[in-house]
Amino acid sequence: MRLPKDLVADLIRALPLASPIEVVDVGASTLSASETPPYEPLLSHGLARLTGFEPNPAEFAKLQSTQTRRYLPDAIGDGGPATLHLTRHPGFASTLAPDPGVTGQIHSFTALTEVTGRQLIQTTRLDDITDLPRIDLLKIDIQGGELAAFRGGSQKLSRVLCVQTEVAFVPIYRDQPLFADQDAALRALGLRFFGFASAHRFPFTGTPNDLYFAAKRHDIGQWIDADAIYLTDFTRWEALPEEELARLFFILAMCYPATSATLRLAQGLVAKGALSQDLYNRLLIACGPTP
Repeated sequence: MRLPKDLVADLIRALPLASPIEVVDVGASTLSASETPPYEPLLSHGLARLTGFEPNPAEFAKLQSTQTRRYLPDAIGDGGPATLHLTRHPGFASTLAPDPGVTGQIHSFTALTEVTGRQLIQTTRLDDITDLPRIDLLKIDIQGGELAAFRGGSQKLSRVLCVQTEVAFVPIYRDQPLFADQDAALRALGLRFFGFASAHRFPFTGTPNDLYFAAKRHDIGQWIDADAIYLTDFTRWEALPEEELARLFFILAMCYPATSATLRLAQGLVAKGALSQDLYNRLLIACGPTP
């Protein structure tokens, strides 16, 4: 949501956090200059601290740590050994091997997922990272390795407030967990599916090149993957401590188009005496339709 700068400043003053919002980005490489991580507004307003993980050496070298951003080369998973498959397009690098029986059916995927190298790696469990006390917002996109990461981080993720995860509808890798598998794992952690931040459709192999972009934009399918947002169970928001309620409020207010949920959280903060009715009214006006 885009809120007026003066309103954002007043909300930050009214809801001081005891410590920064802990943001974790698993698969932190930025593959396009036009890509802006959803958590960027939290960092730019001094509300958050980022820990990013990127095991691809070439992509890790592009990341610059600062006082509020640290990047580590760990491969997050279940703590066991794995093979990192490096691909022609770095966005398809994975600890799972591409499945040519599937990628060959999707326009351009055979070339994009061509394996150019392999590295034996040791994965790290999120629960074993001692200097990461908590995770408030998890963004994860590791091409099929998400379920293993959830299993290796179940203790920390039992208190997570928001998860953005790439989910697959088509297994372009061998033995790749799909949307239903991730959904079951995240629901078991007390999270509920909130919505898709984005979805990616691709034409089938054989689609003429001059029809590729039109088909990609307008066809109903084929859906390949999407960025799914999960939130801590909304039926329990009223029971959240004031600090956690404020953290989730800032995450939704500043990172996603989530007007209804943001206002619901703000109402909870008013009820707890943390937010004034005047500030809530200003937020309500800012969320309203533009004249």
